[in-house]
Amino acid sequence: MITMQGFLNIYKPSGITSSKVVTSIKKRFHIDKIGHMGTLDPMACGILPIAIGKATRMFDYFLDKTKSYIAHFDFSYTTDTLDKTGETIEKSTRIVNENDIIKTLPSFLGNISQIPPQYSAKSVNGKRAYDYARSGEYVELKPKDITIYKLDLLRKIDDNVFEFLITCSSGTYIRSLARDLASSMGVCGCMTFLERIESGKFLKNNSIELDKLLEKDNLYDFLIPIENIFENFDRIILDDETRKVLDGQTKIVQIKDGKYLLFDAEKLVGIGEVNKKHLKMITYLKE
Repeated sequence: MITMQGFLNIYKPSGITSSKVVTSIKKRFHIDKIGHMGTLDPMACGILPIAIGKATRMFDYFLDKTKSYIAHFDFSYTTDTLDKTGETIEKSTRIVNENDIIKTLPSFLGNISQIPPQYSAKSVNGKRAYDYARSGEYVELKPKDITIYKLDLLRKIDDNVFEFLITCSSGTYIRSLARDLASSMGVCGCMTFLERIESGKFLKNNSIELDKLLEKDNLYDFLIPIENIFENFDRIILDDETRKVLDGQTKIVQIKDGKYLLFDAEKLVGIGEVNKKHLKMITYLKE
């Protein structure tokens, strides 16, 4: 197995699961530890950050990252999955126009509450919501607080199909947004296309398509160092005294509280946290 750590900025094609992307890379390059950072539905395409080696320990630091999408909403019908892969369950009785949508968008900006789709990976009594849905059972899912930072109507594609640019917090269901936006206009809504163009520091314009990566011989050329993704973290260069945090000790430091990248010489060795002048290691990354 190859020993390495860092991230890959993968562009996932439509039609495969996020897990399949991970498996393909793992088998092709014989990687021991690998995982994706934020699932994309099989029908969706776009940015899928992949963590390799000890970078997989960085998942928790991605939870609050914003994400941007290009989405197509069809306001003529809806399905049981809220996207085009499901069974049609209702059709709209009227056609909406750009003015209807533009008047509705402001009410969805900022902090809002959103109910996840029935077909989702939300856990209910130890079972996934989609498992209940597939067996014909309806479960009550609790609303979740999310943030919509940007919701722009880009263009009209067809009679009832429109393209949107959406920037939102992690945990946002774009399918649910299609449902709720449609409901506020008195029609049905279904997501027919979804592309993630940004996930935190991972951008579409410097990603690599999965198929092209699998054709390469050297993965190192596309590996992004951990410190490049977390460049918003301040750095601490460990000295003889503070280096003791590598052994699990807590050391007194005269710096403000917060999380820091810890370097031993020029090598990133972990994430540290300062709390009331006490520095401790919270994520160990040294090989």
